[in-house]
Amino acid sequence: DCYILKIDIRSFFMKISKRRLYDLTEELLHERYGGNDLAILLYLLRETIFNRPEKNCIRKTPPQSWRGLPKDKSLFHSDGSCGLPIGNLTSQLLALNFLDGLDHLISEEWGVKHYGRYVDDMVLVHPSKEHLIEVKAKIAGWLSEHGLSLHPRKIYLQHYTKGVLFIGGMILPGRKYLSNRTVGFCYDAIDRLNRLAAGSPDYVKTHGEEFVSTINSYLGMMRHFSSYNLRCKVMSRIGKEWWQVIYFAGHLEKVVLKKRYRQIECKKEEICNEIKELRRTV
Repeated sequence: DCYILKIDIRSFFMKISKRRLYDLTEELLHERYGGNDLAILLYLLRETIFNRPEKNCIRKTPPQSWRGLPKDKSLFHSDGSCGLPIGNLTSQLLALNFLDGLDHLISEEWGVKHYGRYVDDMVLVHPSKEHLIEVKAKIAGWLSEHGLSLHPRKIYLQHYTKGVLFIGGMILPGRKYLSNRTVGFCYDAIDRLNRLAAGSPDYVKTHGEEFVSTINSYLGMMRHFSSYNLRCKVMSRIGKEWWQVIYFAGHLEKVVLKKRYRQIECKKEEICNEIKELRRTV
């Protein structure tokens, strides 16, 4: 018998201290990295962490579209000492290391053997509900010391039979389902590509790779869940225009672009490369 505690850090990326993040990562590299290009790596690390993209970016949306966004959700309101651009892969990877010390405290000193975290989402499993409440308070204290806080509306504590929503899926005893939010994103992507295909007869022939890549990213996630019926729905939602260039493989596990259209894409890339090379020599 056990209980599940799920917690989330409020505005995590916007409140990460750049100086602390750099110091932690530099310390890790000195301890674990033995390459002779350490100096270059540290230089790139500094340039990445302390970069302020909000200073020289191009806004593609009108100012009024930003009015409803809370200030702690945007780098435009940062003084530069805190905050990472969420869309950068480096931000995702470095943020994992930022809470490494907390991970060790939870799993090694605070008595929570079954613990998982993805960036700022944490799940703790323990036989005692009271112990989880105590650990939550300790986590809140640690975060406060590092300029962070728990999101008050994203604290979930339930018996394991209720399941838990974590990293895109609903995990229940003996089964897992993809979250409704992720399914919605998948349907939105298909509908968008269907509209583009319906608007131009040649669109599917020149954008097959994009379609396959997008759909397979969702199908790859679905394979880890009880999702055969869902994959059937995905297949039925795909517009008729796409079926002239794609087919499903296996038990609806992935979309494959027909060979002749893959060759077109390869030839297109080859021609583009030849043009670039010609421009360099002229």
